[in-house]
Amino acid sequence: MREIRRRLIATCIATASPFLVSVTLQAQTITGTVQSSGSPIVGATVRLLDLDRIEHTGAQGQFTFPKVPKGTYRVFVGVTGYASATDTVRVVGDLANVTFNLRESAIQLKEVVVSASPIARTSDEQYQSTASKSRVEFQNSAGMSFAEKISDLPGVAARSLGSAPSRPILRGLGDNEVLVLENGLRTGDLATFDPAHATPIEAISISQVDVVRGPATILYGPSTIGGLVNIITDIVPSVSDHAISGTVAVEGNTVSGGGAGYVNNVYSQGNQAFRVSAGGVRANNIRIPSGSYTDPGTGAVFNLDRMPQTFDHSGEAGLGYAYQGNAGTFGIGGKHFEMNYGIPGVPPNADFVNVPPTTSRIAERRNTVEFRSLLNSDLSFAKQLRFNGSFNDYNHSEFPTAQDASGVSDPQANHFHKRAFNGVVQLQHQALGKLQGTLGLWTNIEDLTIEGDEPLGPNSRTTGLAGYAFEEYPAAEHTRLQAGLRYDYNKIQTRPYPESTDPFFQTINESRLSNALTASLGAIQQLTPYLTGSLSLARSFRAPTVQELFANGLDAPSGTYTIGTAGLLPETGFGVDASLKGSFANASFELSPYVNNIRRYIYGFLRGDTVQGFPVREFGATDARLFGFDASVTVQPVQNFALKAGADYVNAEDIRQHVPLPFTPPLRGLLRLTYQDPIYMGMIETRAAARQTRLGEGDTPTAGYAIVNLGVGVRLTRQRLVNNISLHCDNLFNRVYRDNLSVIKDFIPQPARGFRLNYQATY
Repeated sequence: MREIRRRLIATCIATASPFLVSVTLQAQTITGTVQSSGSPIVGATVRLLDLDRIEHTGAQGQFTFPKVPKGTYRVFVGVTGYASATDTVRVVGDLANVTFNLRESAIQLKEVVVSASPIARTSDEQYQSTASKSRVEFQNSAGMSFAEKISDLPGVAARSLGSAPSRPILRGLGDNEVLVLENGLRTGDLATFDPAHATPIEAISISQVDVVRGPATILYGPSTIGGLVNIITDIVPSVSDHAISGTVAVEGNTVSGGGAGYVNNVYSQGNQAFRVSAGGVRANNIRIPSGSYTDPGTGAVFNLDRMPQTFDHSGEAGLGYAYQGNAGTFGIGGKHFEMNYGIPGVPPNADFVNVPPTTSRIAERRNTVEFRSLLNSDLSFAKQLRFNGSFNDYNHSEFPTAQDASGVSDPQANHFHKRAFNGVVQLQHQALGKLQGTLGLWTNIEDLTIEGDEPLGPNSRTTGLAGYAFEEYPAAEHTRLQAGLRYDYNKIQTRPYPESTDPFFQTINESRLSNALTASLGAIQQLTPYLTGSLSLARSFRAPTVQELFANGLDAPSGTYTIGTAGLLPETGFGVDASLKGSFANASFELSPYVNNIRRYIYGFLRGDTVQGFPVREFGATDARLFGFDASVTVQPVQNFALKAGADYVNAEDIRQHVPLPFTPPLRGLLRLTYQDPIYMGMIETRAAARQTRLGEGDTPTAGYAIVNLGVGVRLTRQRLVNNISLHCDNLFNRVYRDNLSVIKDFIPQPARGFRLNYQATY
């Protein structure tokens, strides 16, 4: 592990050294104002897309980007209550100025996505179907986990297992086919071993979430056959033109009787910035409509008004530093995160000694160090060099639940320890005629140790290395083409662990090597000034995980005894994604049909027998085909009112056996009416799902449902301080409804009516 890190660091230094010794760039400044009808707009988000820099407008609507090399840049502005805008700025002298005049609108029209291409772009300029939520949109969304808060986006669902361990499902794919990233890098948690666990990030600390639907392999590698979710948390700060900047967020809710808080302060002086952050969540068991609920496994009836074992207690603290000079920017940040949460099931047994517990709690501890840099160059072959990397030290323990108060001895728990490094070096080359693009090197190294009373798998090391190219070509004034190519080396090596309590893991010493060539082709055609069409083709791949290959033990989060299949081969996918997007003065829409074929699709199935009283889950492979569509349309019939309708559908089938894949979302719909002006917000929405009767192996029918959510809010500004306050009621009519993706749907329904009070301040 040390030798690999040493070689990687040496490679990065060698790659960057030509930049460091030859940069002679002079620094210029971009300044500007954001206003509407002659009045300044406070707190607008201004993004310098090409340099990945963000500012917020001050009391006079002003912003400044210092130390900008000469060149042509795109600047994006977005703020609640106004239509977003983008302008191109050419920097040739010491100072360039741009003014934005925004019009009031309940429709933002465009959003910036940083995760689908090497450089941040608006959603209508992406080759794939993408979506993004800003901090205000995200915190005002229903739910407690990040997966629940993005489940109102077309094509995005959430597999719920309590408040903490919810997972996103993109177009019917989840688990190891969908990658969850933090700031574009892998989180280093246990999800790459067992995706049933919680991602060690709380929703309250998130500043933006990007969703890329469909294969996203070229930039991010394996495990993106279904797409990715990139969570942006600002571990590394940005130098601001304000001495003090940051965010404060607080939330309280009745559905879990809990609260959350987060503060992120950035102190900027000259070329430097320092960041201090802290936050935490304390959520109790989730409230459900009071009633009698029958455990389908035993037939026992329980009178419940809460989901047993759905608490979530967490805390975090972070520090960061950044430097911004003529040559570019670099920064480093660290974060410590701890979480203690429950896995729901039937209530814990009172008789712990004679009857084994049926639920568990899980404790996570994660230490993260992240490094980011962007170097500008006037070299003949290179325009920019980026190096982003993170090291995670992650500890994870699973404890029997019933004896928390009196104390369960440590040997009765399973313990996982993972150390992981993920690094990316990207070189944006100078234009070769019309050809523009990025060359990249990528690595991901994970070292996993498993100990305890009943270890689930062997100790192992997973090594991934890759090189890729992402190139674009403007074929005509309104036509842009893209091609990508990537080669991956992926190796899993198990290690014998003589102290293991399982004889199988005491001697296992096996390796699996998976190499793959993946590629993508894309085209964007601007059909009219208001209408854009795109088409993307992608070949993707995913190597089987350690759990899928070698598991042999009790898996608490899924409530099964899990057994791997050592002969599994890598998945390969071929996806086709088309999109038609329109953006008009008072309306916008997007329609995205797709098809995704996966060869050797890996899935878990229940064999029908039990071990130690738990059903046995084994991994197998088949060929799968998924097709469907995502659609949304938003119109502004009158000033300040917007009506949004969205729908998605996926048809997922095992094409070997000609049966549906299990746990596939049914046809879903959203209808939302919003009032939005620069100060006030009001919202009423209906979320609906059809009944699911296309059943796969181990699946059960799920009734359709429709729930209603309400929200009101206010945006208040004073000098540079922007306050957002909102009150929401989720599941207004206290409906008993069940989500077909939930593994406990046949026992416990989704959350009851709940109220949320949110406060956010940016400065």
